[in-house]
Amino acid sequence: MKCITTKNKIQLLTNGAHFIEENIKLINNAKEFILFHTYIFNDDEVTFPIMEALLNAKDRKVSIFIIFDAYGSARFSKETQNKLLTKGIHFKLFKPIVLLKNIGRRLHQKMLLIDNHSAIVGGINYAKEFISPMNSSPWLDYASLIEGEEVNNIFKKVLHLYIANFRPQQEQLLSFQELSHKVNNETNVCTNENDWMRYKQEIYKSYLTAINSAKSEITILATYFIPGKKLLKELKKAQHRGVTVKLIFGSLSDHSIVSTASDYYYQWYIDHGVEIYEWDTSIIHGKLALIDSEWVTIGSYNHNYISRYGNLELNLEVINSDLAISVK
Repeated sequence: MKCITTKNKIQLLTNGAHFIEENIKLINNAKEFILFHTYIFNDDEVTFPIMEALLNAKDRKVSIFIIFDAYGSARFSKETQNKLLTKGIHFKLFKPIVLLKNIGRRLHQKMLLIDNHSAIVGGINYAKEFISPMNSSPWLDYASLIEGEEVNNIFKKVLHLYIANFRPQQEQLLSFQELSHKVNNETNVCTNENDWMRYKQEIYKSYLTAINSAKSEITILATYFIPGKKLLKELKKAQHRGVTVKLIFGSLSDHSIVSTASDYYYQWYIDHGVEIYEWDTSIIHGKLALIDSEWVTIGSYNHNYISRYGNLELNLEVINSDLAISVK
């Protein structure tokens, strides 16, 4: 049974300078604790202000826990890691690769959580090459900024990850869940995760359920889109019910092999009446869907077997017409 909260306020964030500013604003407002984990975080001029804000938060006696994926953040410098640790910030790399061990299970989630009050969840990586690339627009990508009671559910979803990486601080981490925050806004939100090793297929199942229930229109914006048979079957059934099915891909790609594999399905889409659109302004990295102008999911989950069976993924499932309008 889904755990849905209602007292929430949520905002769509797009990739670019504003995304960095929102991260810094949340960090600067932290009073008790910060949890921050992501797949890619590079040392560069775009991410430097975030590191400075975290160091300043530590000076204010805020407890800070950071986990970066060892593979995705391989370029995150030892110098900066040591600076964080020297300052008293709890920092770990998720599953360093040793003799090919751990290569298949990566921390692909992107989350910044402040005081069980506010959080950013999405698909945007922290690096200049994505946020402010040379001679190009930012990669098309999204995140959600949420405030309210669902933030505590996000905390509960990721708590196991922090306890596993910071066992000496387990008691302190557990104490943070006593904090909670509600807002007056009415927005239904459910936090979903995928982690095959922990028998979690919540994001995948939420997609199937929403598609199966669609009445008028399904729009999926995706990268690295290699759907399985079950997802294709549900899209086909929806189209036969008279639901308009739209898929938005990128004409540019950072992974040519994956892009070629994704293109393999184009004829199937055409044969079954699925509408295909291609974004050609920048590279698409976003992972979101909109159904019936009300149901939205935003996060790190890609429609392929790596996200379904390998990576740790995190999405927010939202039922809110105002957010749907901003997505549209």
